[in-house]
Amino acid sequence: MKVLLLDFYHFLKSTTLVLALFINFTLVGQNNFKLSNGANTDKIKFELANNLIVIPVVLNGVELSFILDTGVGSTIIFSVDNRSSLELKNASKIYLRGLGDGEPVEAIKSLSNEVKIGNAVSSNHTVYLVFDESINFSPRMGFPIHGIIGYDFFKNFVLDINYTKGVIKINKPRSYVYKKCKKCYQTEIAFRDQNKRPYVTAKYKSLKGLIDINLLLDSGSGSSLWLFENAEKGINIPKNSFRDFLGKGFNGDIYGQRTKIEELHVGDFVLRDVTTSFPDSVYIRGIPIHKRQGSLGGNVLKRFNLIVDYPNRKISFKKNSFFSKPFHYNMSGITVQHTGFDIAVDTTAFGGSKRYNEKSRQYLGLNKIVNEKTVTLSNGFILRPKYEISDIRPDSPADISGLRPGDVIIEVNGKKAYNYKLSELNDLFYSEEGKKIRIKVNRLGVEIKYEFYLKKVI
Repeated sequence: MKVLLLDFYHFLKSTTLVLALFINFTLVGQNNFKLSNGANTDKIKFELANNLIVIPVVLNGVELSFILDTGVGSTIIFSVDNRSSLELKNASKIYLRGLGDGEPVEAIKSLSNEVKIGNAVSSNHTVYLVFDESINFSPRMGFPIHGIIGYDFFKNFVLDINYTKGVIKINKPRSYVYKKCKKCYQTEIAFRDQNKRPYVTAKYKSLKGLIDINLLLDSGSGSSLWLFENAEKGINIPKNSFRDFLGKGFNGDIYGQRTKIEELHVGDFVLRDVTTSFPDSVYIRGIPIHKRQGSLGGNVLKRFNLIVDYPNRKISFKKNSFFSKPFHYNMSGITVQHTGFDIAVDTTAFGGSKRYNEKSRQYLGLNKIVNEKTVTLSNGFILRPKYEISDIRPDSPADISGLRPGDVIIEVNGKKAYNYKLSELNDLFYSEEGKKIRIKVNRLGVEIKYEFYLKKVI
């Protein structure tokens, strides 16, 4: 039995998703991507969901959805609805051991696969299929997420990531020419962990003034900022904080403090009142805090349009329309997840205009990025998304009102729940303090109405 050491943390909580993975061994296969037909550039569209970039990936002819994650060094598959339809080449069983006392996790290591992202193709790609069913982003995202890809894709291109348009431009490094940009901040990327994970330097306003901090560039984290306590550098948890469940780790739950820091400086750009998580020290034992002080996540990164240039080890930041939006925690206390579908009659299918299009077909196949809220079937029925409250923060407005985990959401503010995308529901709970939320739920077959007002935690 081959056991590989896996330094793996998987945090999953509401819209906060963090996936930082690194495998400590030499990979077989180059995993190099090339643009087909000799092209110098290509464009792909992405879905921005819970501050994460979700891209379409074709693996051995099967269309999947992956999170584009700068924090990972390998291509990982962790949720495929019908694994028998996914042909993995030159596969062998391995076991991945995580930090802590957990048992090794069964996985498949597969060589010489073909991976396509737009017109970029890698024909000799190593992937890992992890069988741990607890690693599943789909319920919290509202559509299928099958895996993650990071360094394997970034290393071959200069990627121009436009968060506001939802477009990534793929560029060959040799032909890419940087435009003059007075309003941009360009800095070096430092690579560690066998040169696969990128680090940038920012400034944190502490009691000692502005101090330099080294942060993992982590587009696979939906949070804003993670910091590790470090008295020597003056990184301490502010008094105005609250203890919370931060997410699910590979070997158990992750707890810590949530707070806001006064200022975070990225070059000349200043972000204020930034939501920040401080995990308990027990969960970061393996991290050398003198070299790394935390992680920079998607809720900060999305406020910039980025040029990520791994080949030349640099990154460029240009603020966009998200930059001035305030940082909020969930002001309802509700965590919602997608739990499948309800079947209903489509009244427009008989004698009326039938609500059906190609995106609906894609959603039913569970293969592509989805924006449709309902799926129309050929027999006149529709599938409508079903949302359930999976967790409620103690003493939050939702908790005080009487809502409970397991309640199935029927209606929010007079609008049927199935007419929301999951991201829209989440955005509603982050929107503005004092906003009234009227919610109808089904609890064990009984419909109950509740109402509460959004309230800032900090």
